[in-house]
Amino acid sequence: MVGNMESGRRELAGLGDALTMAERGLDGQQSPAALMARLLRVARLYPKAVDETLMWQITDLVAGRDIADSFKLVVIRMGWASILQAEFKAHGLQVAGCPKIHRHARAA
Repeated sequence: MVGNMESGRRELAGLGDALTMAERGLDGQQSPAALMARLLRVARLYPKAVDETLMWQITDLVAGRDIADSFKLVVIRMGWASILQAEFKAHGLQVAGCPKIHRHARAA
């Protein structure tokens, strides 16, 4: 993770929300190209989680005119999910914006 881990989690969560809105057709302002740009920004924060060749392949698919926008969203979602999975394996599941809960914390 490059930079602040909390801001990285927020960026990852924000991209997930934007993808969900686009997939449901609720946000007409987010084009696949704009979502791809966000994915690339998030990927830059997680260099250990993403192989450059994967990002080039996703970028080529999204930039091309051979596939429909709905499929482009699927490809972007797969890139997002690969980053999320790598972070989960490295650091576990943590909610963005919440203080880290220690494993040994006890309820009062």
